[in-house]
Amino acid sequence: MSLLAYLYTLFLIPIVITVPVTPSNNITVPLDIGCPFLKPRTTPAKSVHDLRPDDIKIIAGLGDSVMAAFAAKGIQGQFINIKNLYENRGVSFSIGGDPNTITMPNLINYYSHDLFGASVGDHLISICFGNEICPKGQYRDDIDVLNAAQSGARSLNLDHQTTYLFDRLDEEYKIGRVKPTDWKLITIFIGSNDICHSCTEPTSLPLPFGANVWSTVETLRKSMTNTLVQIIGLMRVQDIVISTSNYTNYCQPIKGSSFIGHDHECECSHSADNLTIMDQNFPAYNQALQQVVAHYKEPNDTFAVIYQPLLVDIMSFPIQAISNIDCFHPSTLAHAWFSKILWRMLFLPSSKKNSTYKYNADEIIYCPNEDDRIQTI
Repeated sequence: MSLLAYLYTLFLIPIVITVPVTPSNNITVPLDIGCPFLKPRTTPAKSVHDLRPDDIKIIAGLGDSVMAAFAAKGIQGQFINIKNLYENRGVSFSIGGDPNTITMPNLINYYSHDLFGASVGDHLISICFGNEICPKGQYRDDIDVLNAAQSGARSLNLDHQTTYLFDRLDEEYKIGRVKPTDWKLITIFIGSNDICHSCTEPTSLPLPFGANVWSTVETLRKSMTNTLVQIIGLMRVQDIVISTSNYTNYCQPIKGSSFIGHDHECECSHSADNLTIMDQNFPAYNQALQQVVAHYKEPNDTFAVIYQPLLVDIMSFPIQAISNIDCFHPSTLAHAWFSKILWRMLFLPSSKKNSTYKYNADEIIYCPNEDDRIQTI
């Protein structure tokens, strides 16, 4: 049983009805990044290949516990605290919108000023069990907004997430908050749970994984216009367990037990043989994502798909970049850093996105100029 399923069974099922969520009363405001503002365009974007950040009006995300920002804020207090089981969705690197937090939506909103879809605040973990079991009723519309990610999700669970996304967008279209013709940025970040189960689950191997992601992108293409999809590549999640193994003072067990999160989070990472399988399969997952992107290279003015490799050297992370709740999920430090490097990559052609990034707490936020466009080639 994974850590998330264990925690859900142990703590959440008896109390999920009585634990309140934490809605945010603050409307997302632009993060002050000190960059020059872009002069307003005199004419709208000609196509999806002509987008600037200020053209984006809707942002959404599909993914797993990293996009949901599970455990990002770390342990709060010395004793058992229900907040240790929260998804801190407002700080998610790709879809969070908490004020004064470095996230991609806040960077876009600095220029757009009226971006809709970023998740705000925190709520109790929402979880998918296994390949296709995602209990209904876990979304919190006022917090999740268009962040459809759920902890524990694998690629087979993306259909469940797109259903939530489309239903929520339809509601917003009806009340006029946004329009179907508004430019949209949809981020897909999925696969960590697939590779973590690849030693036992054939449905999580690279071939079916790629087919699941492609099916999801096709659903988006058929259902949306004026849409840019960015697919983010997998990180080497197997390295997280290795990099945190020596930090016994930081990686504490659950109070009153010997249960340490990183010993159970990724089932295929705890034996030499299975680590070898993960290492051998890892390139194939990102190749599968790149093949999905290649399906959409034919010119299309209203729909495009780009690949954003997340080539980060996890061994370069300070331990504080990993949550001390489970010593597996990224902390707020890592989320902010991911935001900076992925933001910069939006303006780079694919040929210049092959660098491996070492953690840099002082990473500079890129300031786009009026000639910059979000690159689709």
